[in-house]
Amino acid sequence: MAQKRRQSDVITPDRKRRAQRLQTAAEKRRRQLNQPIAAALSCASWFPRHEAFTESDHPDHPKRLNACLCGITGRGLWLGTLTVADRLATDEELYLAHQRAHVSGLKRAEKAAQPEEEEEDTERNLGSVIWLPRAGHLAKIASADFPRVRGTKSDTFVTATSLEAARASVGGLLELVDECLLRTKVPGFALCRPPGHHAGISSSTGFCLVNNVAIAARYAQRTYPDLINRVMIFDWDVHHGQGTQEIFWKDPNVLVVSAHLFAKGFYPNSGTAEEVGEDEGRGYNINIALPVGYTDECLMRVFDDVLLPAARRFRPDLILVSAGFDAMVDDPLGEAQCTAAGFGQLTRRLWNLAAELAKGRLIFALEGGYHVGCLAQGTAAVLKSLLERTDEKEGPKLAKAPEDSIQAIGPQGPLPESIQAIWATRRAHQDLSMQLGNGAVMPFRKRSREQSEQSEQSEQTPKLLEADGV
Repeated sequence: MAQKRRQSDVITPDRKRRAQRLQTAAEKRRRQLNQPIAAALSCASWFPRHEAFTESDHPDHPKRLNACLCGITGRGLWLGTLTVADRLATDEELYLAHQRAHVSGLKRAEKAAQPEEEEEDTERNLGSVIWLPRAGHLAKIASADFPRVRGTKSDTFVTATSLEAARASVGGLLELVDECLLRTKVPGFALCRPPGHHAGISSSTGFCLVNNVAIAARYAQRTYPDLINRVMIFDWDVHHGQGTQEIFWKDPNVLVVSAHLFAKGFYPNSGTAEEVGEDEGRGYNINIALPVGYTDECLMRVFDDVLLPAARRFRPDLILVSAGFDAMVDDPLGEAQCTAAGFGQLTRRLWNLAAELAKGRLIFALEGGYHVGCLAQGTAAVLKSLLERTDEKEGPKLAKAPEDSIQAIGPQGPLPESIQAIWATRRAHQDLSMQLGNGAVMPFRKRSREQSEQSEQSEQTPKLLEADGV
């Protein structure tokens, strides 16, 4: 049965014009205060509706973008940014990363979700929610065969306006690429929804319909061939971006570096250090499979020991960041312990790296993050770091987390296990294009039986002395 939408949710020309007036007023205020533009921001001001309205508990809901905007405006960061114009990505732009048959499948799914009954007030008729198959392959599914009942393993959905939302998400990011490369030449942040890094060449999974960052990378290379040849994508989302990896699996002109959680049963069960690419792209896909509970300090080690040397060898013309905030402490889908301060520090390091290698060409695109408070804090931390960029090479030092949170002593715990993961990655790439094995950080070695016994004795001695009253 067709669902009804609240009047406040109706996307009308009046709402679009009102949003544009608010953006114009913000720009006028910025000029009055003589506030320089330090970053560009992309966010569809009219929010095409994309919501599983039959499933109120679905993690990807419209409040995610509202939380990001609240984080930006609530901290007074809006005046330092330039908001780019809204636009919808074309079919040809979607084809940069996806097969035509897959885009046609998304169109059929959107058609199947359209309202079945004609009503006098068609703006209130939402139509149906279509649940995509687990593998996300749509090329051979007819419109009438798309399921309207959510399966036990279904997570990605399409409504009557979802493809429009995806086009707006990609289109805003591409407009941001134009702004950052051609006009103001400042770093940018695109608030993309739905996210994209799980969408592959012919699949839509993990809440993702199309791959925003992959399309942006190919768009930059095609539109600005004299400026952009090599693109580096850094994905810090807690989930591995298997879609991005698949799209650039054989491409030596796009370096994909992903730092994510890898554990049994944790989605999408991919992204090991041994997944390095194929053919000409062998060595241009780098995965750091981090343990459950990894922290800010673990990500800093990833930057220092993997991303930095790889970037300096690759020398990108543009750096794109898949910026998910589901690695933060309170996120319901992540199992990591990162903070907004950590992502702010990582942003400063990335900005300095972009200034060193890519003439400051640095663009962030929102991926995951399903706790509204974490989204507000994380988005604000990234944008604040872009607005307050420093000339220092390393930026302010990250305060060390307490030992009880990072469990830094001994061979177990997030930090030592992360060092082992980093070493595994460097070892996998020691003879490949990035040559990361040189000077690799050695993991904690297993102690001999004698060493273990001596250690146990030394630990027990103070307790024995104390028991004897010494």
